[in-house]
Amino acid sequence: MHYFSHRSGALPLGKKTYIMGIVNITPDSFSDGGKYFTPEAAVRHALALLEDGADILDLGACTTKPFSEPVSPAEEQRRLLPVMEKLKALTDIPLSIDTFYPETVKATLRAGADIINDVSGVFNAETAALVKEYGAGYIVMHGGVKLAPAQTDHVYPAGVVNDVQMFFDEISEKLLAAGIERSHICLDPGFGFMKDAAQNAEMLKNLSLLDVNGYPFLIGLSRKRFIGALTEDPDASDRLGGTLAADVLAAHDGADIIRTHEVKLHKKALALVDALRDGVT
Repeated sequence: MHYFSHRSGALPLGKKTYIMGIVNITPDSFSDGGKYFTPEAAVRHALALLEDGADILDLGACTTKPFSEPVSPAEEQRRLLPVMEKLKALTDIPLSIDTFYPETVKATLRAGADIINDVSGVFNAETAALVKEYGAGYIVMHGGVKLAPAQTDHVYPAGVVNDVQMFFDEISEKLLAAGIERSHICLDPGFGFMKDAAQNAEMLKNLSLLDVNGYPFLIGLSRKRFIGALTEDPDASDRLGGTLAADVLAAHDGADIIRTHEVKLHKKALALVDALRDGVT
């Protein structure tokens, strides 16, 4: 059996699709910016996601929406650390940190983070060394913000699916060489990052063609702009139906972890996918 191992435990893969609940501690995220910006509001929202059935909480304090100005590592940590401190006192749920700064990786691992959700899109030796030192889970994403702003169009001569496959193969080799244990590495194709609507749709249609080679596989589709384009919902808050359909397809095609803003409905929908996978009729 394969696992996604993190600092305080391991999630067995293959029977259950895990739900990662999104907690944006930002004033300007594309979907819910400002709603949970204070530590108190962020903690309340996080606990509500747990009540709805989240298996992991993903805390982010720097928006990656198109053309946004990133905050400094110091400001990112100022937003993150009080929320982490309160959640660590209230729950033992695995905490994931959505960041691309090695400085924030270091500060949050020191504060007890279980997983680093690295949205940089590049290998960073300092981050890899910290993940190894603390025994954290490590999510690596194709097409991250260190390469280009989120949603920037990019040409893939061999096709986007092939490019993602090459990234998965290359980044996993680098992380293994850096001493990170195999079960601690999770792969994310990076929907919405350096991909236009057609490329995102191509990725979604062809997820089953990707060879993740036994690594945990995370999908983040929640409220993405290309879903709104396909369902004619320009407002991010209206994209639940499209998001849910896309996430069910992703789970059917092998996703182990679904990252979402809406946990409760996903819990029920993904339970059905898991039941069908186990042969229930």
